[in-house]
Amino acid sequence: MSSFYIVSTTNTNDKWESNGDSYILQKRIRTVIRDEYNNQYQIILDKGYRCDGLSVPKMFRWYLPSWDKDNQLYNLAGAIHDALYTLKGANLFTREECDDVFRGLLRDSGIGRTKAGLADMAVGLFAGGDKHWGNDTWDNKGKIHVKNC
Repeated sequence: MSSFYIVSTTNTNDKWESNGDSYILQKRIRTVIRDEYNNQYQIILDKGYRCDGLSVPKMFRWYLPSWDKDNQLYNLAGAIHDALYTLKGANLFTREECDDVFRGLLRDSGIGRTKAGLADMAVGLFAGGDKHWGNDTWDNKGKIHVKNC
């Protein structure tokens, strides 16, 4: 298990527009994360990038929302995780490390260790197969740029 932390981001909730079942980015977001070895990675999501938030089933949204209008980093955790899965880790991260990024960003957003761990476990249970790894439901591949800094 690896640890990832946010270094900086240009994300704000006003950059996202809801269309009912998903959220569409209205302005480019640049985020830098680092791992426990101080390796840094830049993740850019271009205008038009689309995601469904954290994909929390309705029956569990009392515990964790799918989108939180008051917590920009929480929402970014789901968007970046989806982006990394779309690109199969962009040749920089394994699937497990993508999940570690998700958990780390949830922790940085103020989510407690237990909830972040349960969210990570749920991803392993529900998105662990090949169905989501490399899947680009909304034609996002050209709107995601990931590199080692």
